[in-house]
Amino acid sequence: MMLAATIPTYTWSQALADLGQISPIATLTGFMLFAIVTDLVIPIKRRSGVVAMVAVVGLSYSLGTAVYRWLYAQGGPAYSGMATGDSFALFFDILFAGLGILTVAISHSYLQKRGMREGEFHILMLAAVIGMMVLASATSLVTVFLGLELLSIALYVASGFARDDSRSQEAAAKYLLVGGFASAFVLYGMALIYGASGTTLLPDIAKQVSTLSPTNPLLILGVVLMGVGFAFKVSAAPFHMWTPDVYQGAPIPVTAFMSVGTKAAAFAMIVRVFAGGLPHLAPEWQALLAFVAATSMIVGNLTAITQSSLKRLLAYSGIAQAGYVLIGVIAGGKAGLAAVLYYLFVYMFMNFGAFAVVTLLAGPDGDRDRISDLSGLYKRNWPMAVLMTVFMLSLAGFPPTVGFFGKLFLFTAGVSAGYTWLVVVAVLMSVVSVYYYVRVLIPVWSTTTRAEPLRASISSTSAIALSGVLSVVLGLYPTSLLIAAQLGAGPLSP
Repeated sequence: MMLAATIPTYTWSQALADLGQISPIATLTGFMLFAIVTDLVIPIKRRSGVVAMVAVVGLSYSLGTAVYRWLYAQGGPAYSGMATGDSFALFFDILFAGLGILTVAISHSYLQKRGMREGEFHILMLAAVIGMMVLASATSLVTVFLGLELLSIALYVASGFARDDSRSQEAAAKYLLVGGFASAFVLYGMALIYGASGTTLLPDIAKQVSTLSPTNPLLILGVVLMGVGFAFKVSAAPFHMWTPDVYQGAPIPVTAFMSVGTKAAAFAMIVRVFAGGLPHLAPEWQALLAFVAATSMIVGNLTAITQSSLKRLLAYSGIAQAGYVLIGVIAGGKAGLAAVLYYLFVYMFMNFGAFAVVTLLAGPDGDRDRISDLSGLYKRNWPMAVLMTVFMLSLAGFPPTVGFFGKLFLFTAGVSAGYTWLVVVAVLMSVVSVYYYVRVLIPVWSTTTRAEPLRASISSTSAIALSGVLSVVLGLYPTSLLIAAQLGAGPLSP
């Protein structure tokens, strides 16, 4: 009786309040379960379109819920501090839901063209989006790991979704092995941090660590192991080895989704754990991340020059882009974290859009991702040639695209925080990147080939056009998104 009296009661009002804090995740989970049941009961001839519609409605509803809570609801901790619905989490919820909608839009015609089963694909994408949202909302090391594994397992399967393609199966096997290896690093690092602090809740870890010596070996080793694991997940050098092979072997919609979603989710995890849970060890993890950032920018940009596959080129480009974003994480503060959030949001449009154009080239025999496959694109489909030009120039950082302002905010925050040497490396490598981004555009506007017109479905055209328009509009008017990014960074910036 005495033991029962000490157990705190959990009322319906508390349950509803907690559920409200994670309502974007809860609603999307409900739609995913409904999609699973739909895939089982609907006749096979109608199944793919219905599941796609359920996925879009669920993602749209989750997006609307996140926007509503951003505008009208006060976010706070939930489930005894295991999760939160603060503005940082909501910012990423909006990003991930938008990415999911774009992925479904470009996947429908691609999957039909390749003869793949569509229902299971969309369910896997919903599961991956839920995992990303859990990572952004996690305020406990336990919740962080649960979100990380939900995201990873869904993408392991999605990478091998082209069952008749040996490259896809190889990509899934490599991703599974390396992903499990990285998860082991993260988990062991978390165990050491727990051993040093006695808690898994990030706010409590921050309080406990502030009273401990920064030379505590458990803390130092825990930071190093988690940093290595996080670098694997974010595709940062020198822990990037899996990225080019997985990006090239996976179906293009999966690659497009991974290139943006896993990077954004991993950075949300890094910011939550390091900036939110270990601010008193900032010198230690900043030194580690500075090395990773510099290596990523150098390796990514120099290796991308030699690539003939557009998927591998964009994979190495993504490695370099991870280095740029790490500058904002290292700089910290409101300016640095706001720059990180801004860049991750706009990266969704410019990088996803580039991959989305490549999906149009695919045929029943497989993906056509060589740079030469873009030859004469302006004759085959001139709007797509224009949009591909916008995406490449934005990734290169040409004004007035969003890529220019994204890098400007990151580099400014880095200089203000005293990491001028790292910004100098970033600027030099950005100059190098111009070569291979422009090299992609040469065959796009080439007149040396004659080919059939390149047709795109309405959903694919809409997704690519929206990405292209926002890549320009958000560059011409960057202030509104930057203000939103500053609000999102608020809970984790001093």
